[in-house]
Amino acid sequence: MNTFWVLVVAVYVGHVCSGYRFGKDVDVDIESIILSEKVRIPAEAEDSPPVLHDEPPSGSDRIVGGQETTIEEHPYQVSFIVNNSYFCGGFIVSEDYILTAGHCAQNVDPSTVVLRAGSTWRKNGTVIPIASVTPHPQYDNPRFDKDVAVMKTVDKINFTEAIQPIPLAPMGRSMRGGSDIVVSGWGRTQFGASSIPERLMDVQIPVVYHLQCLLVYATVLTNNEFCAGNFFLGGQGTCQGDSGGAAIQDGMAVGIVSYGRGCGQALSPSVFADIASRPIREFINEQTGL
Repeated sequence: MNTFWVLVVAVYVGHVCSGYRFGKDVDVDIESIILSEKVRIPAEAEDSPPVLHDEPPSGSDRIVGGQETTIEEHPYQVSFIVNNSYFCGGFIVSEDYILTAGHCAQNVDPSTVVLRAGSTWRKNGTVIPIASVTPHPQYDNPRFDKDVAVMKTVDKINFTEAIQPIPLAPMGRSMRGGSDIVVSGWGRTQFGASSIPERLMDVQIPVVYHLQCLLVYATVLTNNEFCAGNFFLGGQGTCQGDSGGAAIQDGMAVGIVSYGRGCGQALSPSVFADIASRPIREFINEQTGL
């Protein structure tokens, strides 16, 4: 093992053995830590009960360590609203279909869902009614494997400068460690924030090498996922409310915001469903023809 990986393992073991869990001392093994923390990215409807016991009781905020942006920079971005409350993100892939995370679509009645598109501001924009919501049939909760869902619109989407589809990565395309992706959304700016954001944010973060990510997420990471974030320093990443948004690279959607341990923490990168993985790409093709 070379010096670099000795350092990685030493830092990570110290991180886990110190019992670090959002500032609390716990006596659990690595996998228990990860399994208990993976549910922190899924957004919850405003005023809904907490996901975990130390989760703030209301709302979502924005991307961590990012900056304000406009919908013209991300015209595929939509806000996913359930029962009149912001729930997750999503992205347009054709005039009939929008993708989101599978965990955002679990047990969701399409009649309670609307999407808003074409606005930098979360509560504005064109309302897009949804006819159906279909999660991947092998979506694994709580592991979040194959974390993708397809939403079919009632009517065809009218494209404008601020409402456009994003191309999808082809099956088999690999994510190179160290390359950058861009993620946008209305998710929290930091863990524990309670205010509801209005303006769209984005952040550019590097793809994490798969072996590094395995050190953090142990046996729960699958080949249908990749990680991104500033591995050692933290400070940037996705957070609650960003789920379902697209990770963009080379003008294509390459991933879907899925989960993470904390928000922008060092040694805890964000995890994305890999659109180019065979199970996910084949499912999208079967549902949409894309």
